[in-house]
Amino acid sequence: MKYPLTIICLCFLLFGGCANFQSEQAQKTLSITPVSSAPVVDEALGLKKKVAIGRFTNESRMANSFLNTGSDTKARMSKAATDILTAKLAMTNRYLLIERQDDMAISNEQQIADIQGYKIPADYLILGSISEFGRNTSGNVGLIDRTKKQTAYAKVTLRLVDTRNGMIIFGQEGSGEASSQVGTVLGMGSQAGFDESLTDKAIDAAISSVIQNLINKLANDPWRSYVLNIEDNNVYISGGVKQGIKIGDTFKVYQRGKQVINPQTKAPIELPGAEIATIQITQTIPGEDLTELSIAKVLQGSIQASDLANLYISDK
Repeated sequence: MKYPLTIICLCFLLFGGCANFQSEQAQKTLSITPVSSAPVVDEALGLKKKVAIGRFTNESRMANSFLNTGSDTKARMSKAATDILTAKLAMTNRYLLIERQDDMAISNEQQIADIQGYKIPADYLILGSISEFGRNTSGNVGLIDRTKKQTAYAKVTLRLVDTRNGMIIFGQEGSGEASSQVGTVLGMGSQAGFDESLTDKAIDAAISSVIQNLINKLANDPWRSYVLNIEDNNVYISGGVKQGIKIGDTFKVYQRGKQVINPQTKAPIELPGAEIATIQITQTIPGEDLTELSIAKVLQGSIQASDLANLYISDK
C-alpha cells in the first residue's frame, strides 16, 4: 500500500505545480516616473509648431563599458530612443518634425553656444540622453518547475531648447522597465534565450513617462511665424496649410523686444515684443514643410519692409 500512496502524492504535486504555473507570461512594461500631468489641449487654431529632434546621447555605464568596445550597442540604443520619441510625437499630428542627427552638447550654463551656427529650421530643439540602463535575469527552481525572468530598466532625460537663444526651457527625467517570464514543468514548456526586444521596450516605457509633460509645455508656448517679404501690399509669411494656416485666419505682428544680458547668469534675455499690426490670410501657397508660404493683408497698423528681420507673427 506504500507505493500507491507515494504515487498519489506525486500526482498531487504534479497537478498542483501545473495548476499554479503558467508556462509563459506576456511581456510587461512599466513607466515608473514621473506621474504625467493632465493633457493640455492647444485650441489655438490647431497650428503646428516646428520641432527638431536631435540624436539621443547614451551616457549609461553599460553602453560605455569596455565590454561593449567595438560593438554598435551604444549607437543602436541611441537610434532606438530617437526613433521612439519621433514616432510618439508624430502620432499626435500636432508638430512639423525635423530630425537633426547632430550630437550637440549642453554647456555648464545650460546654453548651446552659438546655436545660430547650426541653422536649425525649427522653433524648438529636443535633446535627449539615456542616463541609466541595466538588465537582470532571475529565476526559480522548484521540485518539478523552473522559471526564468528577464528585466530591463532604463532612465532617460529630455530637454527642450529654444532655438532663438539656446536656453533650455524644459527638462525632465523618466524611468521605465520591461520584463518577460517563461518556465517549464517537468521539462515541458517554453524555453527562452536572451530577449533583445526588452531593451527597446524599457526605453519606450521611460520616454512614455515624460512625453505628456513635454507635449504640455509645447502646447503652452505660443505659435510663431515670420514675415518674409512685403510686395504690393501683400505680406508673405512662412508656413501654410501643413502648419494649420487657413484663409481668413488673423494673426498679430510683433516687433521683437530688446535683448539684454542677465548679470547673474550672463545669458541673453529677450524683452517682450510690441504689437504693431494685425494681418489676415488671403492665400496659401503649397510647398514642403519648410517651403510653403501664405499671403496676408494688413487689417490694422503698419509693417515696414526695412525691418522684417526683427518681426515675428503669433496667434496669442
